[in-house]
Amino acid sequence: KNLVAMMIEGGGWEVIDLGVDVSTEKFMKSVEENPGAVIGLSALLTTTMENMKKTVTAVKEKYPASKILVGGAPVTMDYCRKIGADFYSPDPQGAVNYLSEMVF
Repeated sequence: KNLVAMMIEGGGWEVIDLGVDVSTEKFMKSVEENPGAVIGLSALLTTTMENMKKTVTAVKEKYPASKILVGGAPVTMDYCRKIGADFYSPDPQGAVNYLSEMVF
């Protein structure tokens, strides 16, 4: 998470780091306060992936146009598709590339 944030900031974007073990409610509040922001979720362990699914579902229900990218050691492209996220990257550079493609 921290490496991804550093690389994204290095690419010129602002990062709002909500920390670790972030509740769905905290994500929802941040999305409300930062409309149009791209949301990034990371899971370190398979046990944290369930909350990722819950958060993606909640955000997409209330903000269907939102863009959500996911990553982390246990996350795969299949899981990204299964939970309804918009983009998966196996590494920090992929997240930076995705943001660059969105802008240009």
